[in-house]
Amino acid sequence: MPELEPMQIWERVQLIKDDTRFPLGVLISGSGTNLQAIIDACESGELQARVAVVISNKEGAYGLERARAAGITAVHIDPAQYSDYRAYNHAIAASLEAHGVQLVVMAGYMRLLGNEVLRAFPQAVINLHPALLPAFPGASAIPDAFEWGVKITGVTVHFADEAFDRGPIICQEPVRVEQDDTLETLEAKIHEVEHRMIVEAIRLIITERVSIEGRTVHISEG
Repeated sequence: MPELEPMQIWERVQLIKDDTRFPLGVLISGSGTNLQAIIDACESGELQARVAVVISNKEGAYGLERARAAGITAVHIDPAQYSDYRAYNHAIAASLEAHGVQLVVMAGYMRLLGNEVLRAFPQAVINLHPALLPAFPGASAIPDAFEWGVKITGVTVHFADEAFDRGPIICQEPVRVEQDDTLETLEAKIHEVEHRMIVEAIRLIITERVSIEGRTVHISEG
């Protein structure tokens, strides 16, 4: 596949100025509760956006059913069907581009996203993480924080880069761990914050309130 000419997210925004709804692509691996929060915000008008395609690396991911129920194209891209990691990520990038996506949202996507996608969508891929990065990166952030005995954990939305959970942070919100919390109650509190924060991060980006300087994300007044 030929190399794609990089285009900054701000240029992408300009290309669709005449559209009333900003096209999103959502990557998932599981049940898709954060996807549902995004769908609901789009349908209610809270976000002037639409989910153009949902892509999962797992065929049985319930999030694909959520997408289909909302009339959204749902795509399973099986890593096992590709010769290597690069070919798999090229397939993701091609699907996103074919659906006119302008912002890629990793909402419970449990794989490292390759440069093939990141280069096709520079500064236009965001990830939701259930901890206050840089603390507790990785797939087991909630149990790791709980087992460590922290008093405060939280949620982070950040721009994705070539490493797990390392990109510039867009927004964070703390979640207090109470003495009577169990892992299950803590997970429920964090998921509630996730649903709100991912929508807010998308809103900030599509309304052009976000800029990046080095590792620092600046948010302008609305």
